[in-house]
Amino acid sequence: MTGLAPGGRKSSGPSSGDLARRFLVLVAARTPAGRGEWSQAMLAELDQVAGYRNRWRFAVSAARAALVPPDCGRFIRFALAALAVTAAIALHVLVPQAGLVLAVAVPGLTAMCAWIALTGPVAAHQASAAGRVAQAAAAALIVACPVLAIRQIAEYPGHVRGLQDAAAVVVFTCAELAASLLLVLRRPGVLGAGRHSGLAGLAAAVVTGSVFLVQQPPGGQSDNPVVTTALVATALCAPVVAGVLTAITQLAGSGTFVPCLRAGVSEVLWGALLTSPAATIAFLLTTSHRAIAAEAAEPVFIAEAHQQGAASVLAWVAQDDAGGALAVFTALTLAGMLVFLLSYGALRLAAELSRPAPAVLAVGERPPA
Repeated sequence: MTGLAPGGRKSSGPSSGDLARRFLVLVAARTPAGRGEWSQAMLAELDQVAGYRNRWRFAVSAARAALVPPDCGRFIRFALAALAVTAAIALHVLVPQAGLVLAVAVPGLTAMCAWIALTGPVAAHQASAAGRVAQAAAAALIVACPVLAIRQIAEYPGHVRGLQDAAAVVVFTCAELAASLLLVLRRPGVLGAGRHSGLAGLAAAVVTGSVFLVQQPPGGQSDNPVVTTALVATALCAPVVAGVLTAITQLAGSGTFVPCLRAGVSEVLWGALLTSPAATIAFLLTTSHRAIAAEAAEPVFIAEAHQQGAASVLAWVAQDDAGGALAVFTALTLAGMLVFLLSYGALRLAAELSRPAPAVLAVGERPPA
């Protein structure tokens, strides 16, 4: 189709130097011929939008809708399926000790949640630039967990049946990771309570991961119960602190109780989603080659590895440590979800208590029309 020329607008519209409209005109000139009327309508609607940021936001949204056809779901599905199959084959060939289940589950479930996120309806509340940064960082944290675990397994080649025998656990952990990634990408419900949602939760995750890194001794994980208790307490309290600070900050600015409490609960959920991958990454980063070699030299680990039919004790220890890191992820995710459910219950209770009671009519009195 032929795009609407900038000179064809009425003089009462935006100025000729309007970059947002020029951008949308260029996009309209490259849309399919059958969508010409729709492109003209978007240009006309853009003329009614005021404000530099609002105009650019509308222009980018309209450009995305114009360039991506409405029936692109099938193409995205096939493209993601092809990528998942290619990644599964490559992973199984390059890291055979990871097992077929892990090679299929990681790219398969990731592709599935990416397809749902890309083809689903647009969220009601769009995130701000800072919220998008938090969203991207959160997705990177979640994706880094299986990547680091697979990297650790790949560094120690050897036939180990541990992952093959724990196929159900592997699939469950991969499903947890995929579900967390989907929630971060879609921001449904309370996760998208505000345009900046996710910033405080991400900060809580960074604090938790930093504490995990600082408290671990050089070359491995600590067996001190005091340190372990402190780490678990940090992982559970950090999301709550992030939520409380967010609610107090917004309450001081707006004075509306329930929306501020909802924003606080949103950050609790963000923190619960992200502290577990942050702690898992710290756990994997502190598992050094020296720590694995030291564990592989202990008689108890040698006997257990041989009992399970491992051809390499080093490979068995590396897989066992990677499995322990993923177990940390599962445990902290479940604990974080429990904290969130308690916080969400408090939100629902506060909403019910703040709702005005219905008026009681006197005997013979009619309700207002």
